[in-house]
Amino acid sequence: MNLLSKIALATVFLVYLLLGLRHSAQQGFWHDEIYTLTFLNGVSVYDFEGSIWSGQDTLFDANDYKEILREDHFYDHFSTQILHEGHPPLYFMFLKIWSYSFGATEIALRSFSLCCGILTFLVLFNLFRVKSKRKYTAWVVLALLIANPFLFYFFTEARMYALALLLAALSFKYWLEYKEQKKIKSSAFLYFCLSSVGLLYTHYYGLFFLSSLAFFELLSDGIKKSIFNHGIALLCFLPWGFAIRKQLDFHDVHWTDGIISFGESIVGYFNGIVQLLISPMANPFLYEQVIIIAIILLAVSLLLIKKRKFIAILLSTIFMYGIQIYVFDQIVEHHSILVPRYYMFVLIFIYWGLHKMIDTTPQIPSLLAAATYIIISSIVIPQIYQLDRAPKQMFREVAAFTDGQLDPETRVLVFEPKGPLLIGIAYYLQNNFKLMTVDQIPSNLGTSAVYIDERLGVSYREDNYHQDQQEELEFIPFVGVLLYK
Repeated sequence: MNLLSKIALATVFLVYLLLGLRHSAQQGFWHDEIYTLTFLNGVSVYDFEGSIWSGQDTLFDANDYKEILREDHFYDHFSTQILHEGHPPLYFMFLKIWSYSFGATEIALRSFSLCCGILTFLVLFNLFRVKSKRKYTAWVVLALLIANPFLFYFFTEARMYALALLLAALSFKYWLEYKEQKKIKSSAFLYFCLSSVGLLYTHYYGLFFLSSLAFFELLSDGIKKSIFNHGIALLCFLPWGFAIRKQLDFHDVHWTDGIISFGESIVGYFNGIVQLLISPMANPFLYEQVIIIAIILLAVSLLLIKKRKFIAILLSTIFMYGIQIYVFDQIVEHHSILVPRYYMFVLIFIYWGLHKMIDTTPQIPSLLAAATYIIISSIVIPQIYQLDRAPKQMFREVAAFTDGQLDPETRVLVFEPKGPLLIGIAYYLQNNFKLMTVDQIPSNLGTSAVYIDERLGVSYREDNYHQDQQEELEFIPFVGVLLYK
């Protein structure tokens, strides 16, 4: 790559970084990110034994919770924290190191994800550049990646998804390289193993991505000894199985509980793929669905002419990816197949197919498909950036309203449910309000109570207390949070 190309690439990434940092500062932490923030301080806000809620039966104020978050018990409480969290540990370990240099503000914690996302772009760009016959192919694929609204959204969130996608991209890159070299004793094979292990220790659903790589290899190469190399990462992950068992004991009720049918799962999976390409945290508009489906069908049609075996295997792999999640859901009685961010790694297969389309099929239709996607996505990303689409929960905005409209001397904030909602708003409050959880409200609280309820659609946690009292109060809605005063 010449100097001009390097400058262009650096400029593109710098602009993406600056926009991502600006967007990261626009909203406060939401529910899941509060888990991340408190984890870094060694504070468990889950309603489990060993959390800050254990044995708590007194009225606390906002400053009490802020003081808890000022203490650092990350290492002392790590073993309890990771069991309560329900995810693997690698992301939190890396983020803790990151926080030593950059702090724990919204920009600081989200910037780690943003940097992981940009590195993912770089890994895939360099991979496709080496594999391309046409000089422009890798640049077009990079444009498709950068234009993806789903990626922009989750690359600016303080959770593990961006790191997991980076590790999946590295695993994919080194898998292709060592397959071509046909050498086990190579750096490519070593890095494949390391990145695969890292993926499993970052997000459990990385297992379905790695098994899908093995499935692709099985279909393309047949049964060979190399297929067993995919088990190395799993063997390295087995020691963590004891922790998984304990995590499951804590998380006996999950927000994705409930089985759905095979038909609903498959439809949900392919709707999820459309969301992965155009619309985070919400169903796309009808015209967006139609355009994305049309682009996918065009890509498949073009590849059926030039790369029939490749597209047949790729589509089979993507379908098998979904089948694995369906089977898993049936075993554990969940419907996680309706949560696209859990299987966002399938995007790597999709962009691999788009790379083949742009690089090997007729230029006009393939570039027209790419340009159409970039145009439609360029409408969505500004909507996300301006908070007109998929805004995060408004903990910071609720706190600002409370500070400006209510008297901390006469009003008590009552939260349902306990957990990130209370901690998140306490984190942003400027005035030292009295705070309590809804299950502890005394009978004599009367009109001083201000009810703050979370809305995430989790029926077993929401709307269990004091609905009659709330109906008589003024209702102020925020994104994901309802306030009654």
